[in-house]
Amino acid sequence: MTNLPDVSWCRKGGARGYVTTQTVSWNLMWKGSPHVETVLPGREFESSVPRSLQWLWSPDDPYFLKAALIHDVLLEQGARGFEADSQWRAVALSEKAPAVRTGFAYFGMLIRRFGQWAFKRTPV
Repeated sequence: MTNLPDVSWCRKGGARGYVTTQTVSWNLMWKGSPHVETVLPGREFESSVPRSLQWLWSPDDPYFLKAALIHDVLLEQGARGFEADSQWRAVALSEKAPAVRTGFAYFGMLIRRFGQWAFKRTPV
């Protein structure tokens, strides 16, 4: 029996797929860091997975929902992509997401960011 993370802080719905129902906090960079991101109830976010990989990763996987929230918030506040991606990985691992799946997903994010940079589509 697996112990799935508590996702009572959000619900499926809203224009982007999910909505927070409770305040969610995350210490940026390291546990106990004074840099805390606080997300209030009512915040919409999405857990995006490329359609071609949804057979492997569900956008509704509870291990990655909090990671998706923090990732979206950071990007929308102006964080660089690789910074938000790194926090996505840290949040997912803190939620006890499977390390191998998390590693592959994070590696895919890095490859995507590199491709964007290499072809000058967006800043990294």
